[in-house]
Amino acid sequence: MAMEPEAWTIRRMLDWTIGYLERRSDGRPRLSAEWMLSNVTGLSRVQLYTSFDRPLSADELARMHDAVVRRGAGEPLQYVTGEMPFRHIVLHCEGGVLIPRPETEVLVDAVLAHVDVAAAAGHDAQVLEVGTGTGCIACSIASERPGSHVVATDLSPAAAALAMRNRDALGLARAVDVITCDLASGVDPALKGTFDVLVSNPPYIPSDVVPTLPREVVGFEPHLALDGGADGLDVFRRLLEVAPDMLRPGGMLACELFETNAEVAAELCRRQGGWARVEVREDLTHRPRVLVAVREGDLAAGGVMVRPRKLLAVDQDRPERMVVRDVARVLLDGGVIVVPTDSVYGIGCAATPGNPGHARTFQIKRRALSQTLPWLIADVQDLERFGHRVPKWAYALAREFWPGALTLVVRASPLVPAEYRRSDDGTIALRLPDSNLVREIAREVGAPLAITSANTHGASSATSGEGIEGRIAGEVDLVLDGGPSPLAAASTIVDCTGADPRVLREGAIPSVGIMRVADPDAWA
Repeated sequence: MAMEPEAWTIRRMLDWTIGYLERRSDGRPRLSAEWMLSNVTGLSRVQLYTSFDRPLSADELARMHDAVVRRGAGEPLQYVTGEMPFRHIVLHCEGGVLIPRPETEVLVDAVLAHVDVAAAAGHDAQVLEVGTGTGCIACSIASERPGSHVVATDLSPAAAALAMRNRDALGLARAVDVITCDLASGVDPALKGTFDVLVSNPPYIPSDVVPTLPREVVGFEPHLALDGGADGLDVFRRLLEVAPDMLRPGGMLACELFETNAEVAAELCRRQGGWARVEVREDLTHRPRVLVAVREGDLAAGGVMVRPRKLLAVDQDRPERMVVRDVARVLLDGGVIVVPTDSVYGIGCAATPGNPGHARTFQIKRRALSQTLPWLIADVQDLERFGHRVPKWAYALAREFWPGALTLVVRASPLVPAEYRRSDDGTIALRLPDSNLVREIAREVGAPLAITSANTHGASSATSGEGIEGRIAGEVDLVLDGGPSPLAAASTIVDCTGADPRVLREGAIPSVGIMRVADPDAWA
């Protein structure tokens, strides 16, 4: 009787991979093996050692084989696994884009300190990063200092695309703009003189040093991001030329450089003039690595204060995942948004208890707080969740016209917070809009959206992004522009609290259609 082949357990694969990589002269074979095996199995490195007997699936074996072959050939581990931890975030990595290094964290520390100086001066920081690569610097700044805004550029289309994917995966679409251009050539000219920080990790290795780098660096990482010319300062000199125009008074230039040219770069700054302070800081291995130069002047004076983008173009039918997540974050922070629906544009907040956005919505709309905000719900089942003693004919209306421009006024269930109910009769208005965008946002938030028409009380409703009042757009936290509303008409409102349906407002759905479906006698 033939013996069963030995299973490839986690322990067997780990031991075999370590031995194979040792023979291939991997400098850290155990780390490489753990990292690849964790990536393939989805287990943490600690969990690997508590799951030694777990066999690998056929798919995991195939993926591990591919990873081991690539690593054995010298390909960087970050390219093999496709990811890289950096500070407090995890980034996607891919060939053709420079891999983030630990020493760059010192550069980020320097930038964050000046971002804090800007905050102390009374404004959120505006940062320009040149040569963003994976976006590790831009995304770290935006994630660690909420409210700051980063414009990140890269000459490489592949790098810019990867930076955008990392930005979107981290939910930082409003905080980081990525531009494909040479240095700052693609940056809006109106932003000149507004940046608190210009930061860059440019190509800085002298040309004659590049061939001496480890094989997994020079053999796999892009030379464009490594070679800085004869003395390693070709790109730095160009940065130094544009920095005075881009920075506001008191702004900072921060660059990562090679240990043999950092002091030369500092002297170039001093010769240029206009810098109040120039210094070189050491990296984690105590090598001169980061140049910091601060412009003369005061961050609190001069320049135009720049705020993050407040307008996002959206697709109601096919909303992008990152847009949904970014909008949900604004709402969960108590924000107020303008959002397109199938009927008209709406203004409102997440329908969560004690949300400050609730009162702000009424203030922006200039409407009495004693009135209520209709709820845009995510699913038909929400009628039963948030309604109480809903008549059968009301469910028939929902089945017929939802998703769509029908608002049902029902008795509110105990799940509806008191501030969202009508105080005189305890009702709530519910609508399931024919908008994938709105429904996906509500699901992401985990609560309905308390939304009313996006207009000053008494004015005409906006049916396109262009029709939103400038005052309202300026006072909300975010405007979603989905183009013209499909129906361009208000919803029909039906009172469902009595024995018979009562049309309170005829809108996109004619009253005759309502009465045809909701004949009380048919549902007695």
